Amino acid sequence: MGFWKKVEHWATHPFGDAHNAKQFVHQAANTTNRADKVLAGLYGGIITGGISTEMGLIHEGVKDFTKDVVKKNASRQVTREVRKGKKQLGAFKRKIVKAARVPYKGKSQRNSAMSGGNRRMAQIPSNAKRVYESRYFEVYQDSKGKKYLWGKPTLGPDSFREDPAGFAREWGENRLRWFTPKYRRSDPLEKDMAKIERKFGRMDEISGYSRGGAAARYRKVDKNTKYRIFNAYAPYAGIGKVRNRRRRKFDIVHDLFARPMTKFTSGDYYEPSRF
Repeated sequence: MGFWKKVEHWATHPFGDAHNAKQFVHQAANTTNRADKVLAGLYGGIITGGISTEMGLIHEGVKDFTKDVVKKNASRQVTREVRKGKKQLGAFKRKIVKAARVPYKGKSQRNSAMSGGNRRMAQIPSNAKRVYESRYFEVYQDSKGKKYLWGKPTLGPDSFREDPAGFAREWGENRLRWFTPKYRRSDPLEKDMAKIERKFGRMDEISGYSRGGAAARYRKVDKNTKYRIFNAYAPYAGIGKVRNRRRRKFDIVHDLFARPMTKFTSGDYYEPSRF
């Protein structure tokens, strides 16, 4: 379209493609609405995106804060439980120490030579009189003057109600014999054995079960002494050349642990009559 043609079109169509002023205004309004919508969409997108970003940051902050709170609470709980456990362990140790200071009272006779299945292992005559008793040993003597030494096993769970302090002490000592070398050098069992030796001299028969198998170390092995030692638990010291017998009834604790421990950990920690 040439210049003059444009002038002529403008003169004859002052409202552009609209046929009148009303249509022109309507088209202008539509154009304005579309622009507003575009601007509103852009603005809304910016605002919405900003809010989403802000909410995301808030969510992450709350999440991190919650994690920190949970970690701190868990740490405090663990600390409290550890302290509680230490207090309980300390109380248990004090009970064992207290029990160790209490003189032997023989509250439970379940590990006596004359109790239950121990009779068959000890084979001490029923008319023999008990002339000595301690936490670890018994000495019997018959009318002919024959002397019998019985090494007591550690008190079992069935004796806990009768003598809880003695039960705690004896099992605590067993643990010390295995884990504490210094204790093995001052074991009260060995001191008791030395005391019996000084008081009664040579024994005619020696028998014992589990911990009582240590009775086999009473003095030196004597060919004139008869030994009946079963499932000995005598770590590090062993029982010398004495036979370590098995009971007729299978005992998983002693057959699989006590006897091998006695056999393969024997050493020279103890000597006869050194106390």
